Amino acid sequence: MKKQQNRTLGAFEKTFWLLDQIDSKDFCLAADISGTQPVEKWRNAIDLAQQRHPNLSVKVVLDKLGRPALQHVDNLHIPLRVVHAEQNYRWEQEVEKELSVRFNTQEGPLLRVVLVQKTDSTVLILAANHTISDGTSLSYLTRDILLAITGNELALLEPQVSNDETLDLPEDLPAQTVDQVLELKMKTDIVNPLVSSHRFSEIVTHNLLERARQENTSVHGAICAAVLMASRKLRPEWDETRMELVSPVCTRGALNLDDNFGLNITTQSVFFENQRYLSFWDLARLAKAGLAGTSSAEYTTGYLSFFRDLVFGHNDVQQMLDALKQAFNHHIMVTNLVRVRYKTDFGPLKLQALYGPMVRSGKGMEQTIGALTTNGSLCLTNTSDTPIPGLLLEIEQILEKACEENVVTKTACSFR
Repeated sequence: MKKQQNRTLGAFEKTFWLLDQIDSKDFCLAADISGTQPVEKWRNAIDLAQQRHPNLSVKVVLDKLGRPALQHVDNLHIPLRVVHAEQNYRWEQEVEKELSVRFNTQEGPLLRVVLVQKTDSTVLILAANHTISDGTSLSYLTRDILLAITGNELALLEPQVSNDETLDLPEDLPAQTVDQVLELKMKTDIVNPLVSSHRFSEIVTHNLLERARQENTSVHGAICAAVLMASRKLRPEWDETRMELVSPVCTRGALNLDDNFGLNITTQSVFFENQRYLSFWDLARLAKAGLAGTSSAEYTTGYLSFFRDLVFGHNDVQQMLDALKQAFNHHIMVTNLVRVRYKTDFGPLKLQALYGPMVRSGKGMEQTIGALTTNGSLCLTNTSDTPIPGLLLEIEQILEKACEENVVTKTACSFR
């Protein structure tokens, strides 16, 4: 039996598809791998991983009710671009190229792969359209490609339903219809996002983890606090600004989902005044407190209900676009995949570090910080059309200093 994906988009999938009409919502993950393999073996491994994940063989089309839907396409070839490079080659420039090239969602596929072949190492870059995927999807896909290239068989997965269907929420049935559905034309504006990366040492990462526990917060909370403080310092016009910091939240645990390639996230914003009286760890606790309860099915249901009200129940695409133009006006996004949750040894290859997610959010001034820990080392990336110079190094310095300070309190702070 063929495991084909054919269904309408869920509310957040449809939201990302609509936002993609306004501006790019593509993103990347980059895997730094010790060891090399022939290009033809990488090509075969990508093809095997594609067979495992139904969403890697789809395009997005409008059905007869004017609803965007995933449609399976036979023999859909995932592009593989190969770059032969010296050992010190800056792989970030290949991510920048990928983020500047739009996906054609009406034709598919919604994934591209770049292979940076160095003398004795490889960087595997996965670029995807957000309509059908998230950062965890790219992490698991990296694992699957590495398993396949080292001779492991990949079990085929069932087509993933939307989070709406998992929660038994009703299908999108337009009660109001327009005479003619707006013909969507992908924007062709040239964009030039810039990407930087930084890998922390194992000792700095360990110290951060232990200190965050002592302070009754999380590494994510600490990263958020450091990004806020560094951004205000290096971008003076933000010093007195009420800052909106948004964090994507994975829904896989709350909804008991498998490793399928799909969009399984919500988001949550936390707002920060310039509260100079707050210490670093107070800010970190505030950031953590703002995410309380988000990793639950109840939160996911409420989140989807908000977007269902915006994009379900009618097929007036222009009305949906106008409503969504007001969404996602954050200053900072911290998209934290926490840590690689699988073994990093793959025979002759070893996954040294995974970087990302690297996301271009498309509004201009915002900074997107990707965070992911591999083999005990935290890796950060910053993606922006207008990046703050030196931001990642300033973040590290703030975190190191905060971890060196004497522990003042071990009790959780409460905030109004």
